[in-house]
This record gives sequence, C-alpha cells and structure tokens, in this order.
Amino acid sequence: MKTKRLFSTISLIINLLIVYLTFDAVIYYFRDDIIREMTEEVISSWTAMRYFTTLSNIFVAISAAVLVAIHIRNAARDVYDVPKWAITLKYIATVSVTVTFLTVVFFLAPITALGGKSYFLLFEGNQFILHFLSPVMAIVSFIFFDGWEKLPFKSTFLTVIPTIIYSFVYIPMVVIVKAWPDFYFFTFGGHYYITPVAAIVMYGVTYGIGVIEWHLRRKFNITT
Repeated sequence: MKTKRLFSTISLIINLLIVYLTFDAVIYYFRDDIIREMTEEVISSWTAMRYFTTLSNIFVAISAAVLVAIHIRNAARDVYDVPKWAITLKYIATVSVTVTFLTVVFFLAPITALGGKSYFLLFEGNQFILHFLSPVMAIVSFIFFDGWEKLPFKSTFLTVIPTIIYSFVYIPMVVIVKAWPDFYFFTFGGHYYITPVAAIVMYGVTYGIGVIEWHLRRKFNITT
C-alpha cells in the first residue's frame, strides 16, 4: 500500500505538470504578442491546431487531467487503483506525443539543420515543452507510475488511431486541397506519389512505438 501511495503521488505530480505546462504552451499561441516561426511557418492562434504536435499534446494533457482527478479521489478514499480505461487513454495519448518527440528528434530537426539552422531550433522556447518536456514526462509516468493494471496486448492496436485520423485530414489538406503547406515534409518537396508510402511508414512507426511502450510498462511498472 505504501508503494502504491508513493507512486500514485508521483503520478499525480507528473500528470499535473503535464496539464499545466501544456495549457500554458497552447494558450501562448493565442497571446496578442506572439510571433513564432517553425520551419518557416508562422504559428499563432488557431493555426497551431493544424499541427499534430499541438493536438497530441492536448490529447495527452486531457488523459493526464483524467488521471489527476482519479488520483485525488483515490487519495481522499485511501485507495490507489486506477481504472483500466483511464490507463488505456493515457497509453494512446503517450504514444501520440512519443511520435511527436521522435519525429522531431530524428526527422524534422535534422532537416532543419540541413537547411542551415540549428538542430535545436525546434526545441527552443514554447516548442521545448511540446516537443520534449511534456512527451518525456508522459512516457516516464505511463511506464513507471500510472496505475497498476496490465493492459492486454490487443490495446497496442488502439495506439495507431490518432495518427490515422490525423493523416485523413493532413493528406487531403496538403495533397488535394493544397490549403496547407507540407510542414512535416512527408511529400519530400512536392512528390505527392510518396504520400501513401509515408503514411504507411508512419502507421508502422506509431504501432512499433506502441508495442515498445507496452513492453516497457509490463517490465518496469511496479504492480505489487
């Protein structure tokens, strides 16, 4: 019981930080004085909502807020079990922000560096929270501290849903409607025929991340 109480408290603190930092980062986009550049794209107000980065972080903040409420209720009752549905929600959201984190680290940041800018440009200012800090906190809390329920392997298939939904918006807006620039460079400079391959690769990468984080949670999460 003492271990569960301690780990639930840590989970509460980390998830509360995720909620606060994400709220602060998203609200920052709506400030009147904001002028921000990311891959030569000015991001402000509702424009920020078309980025998977923003949406995935909002998703993980919602799942974190759910856990915060559950932990507070549990502390008041001196019980420390978390419903499987809440852990599953946090799991799916964590995989989504992990996709954001790894895409920036291994794809967007290197492209930025090849363009003559700093590799760390996408980790500066507000982007440090959305591209690094919040995703890392979500990963740590999910693997080690967020409840005790073991998730079934079939739950790994759920982790691909956010990426698929986003692709069903991103691809038409970039390739068909052409209302958005290809800010994720998935067409590699306007080669639209590559888009289906890029989408399939992203689905596979997302699922792979989901499987890895599922295994890590089963190995390192303390359940007794």
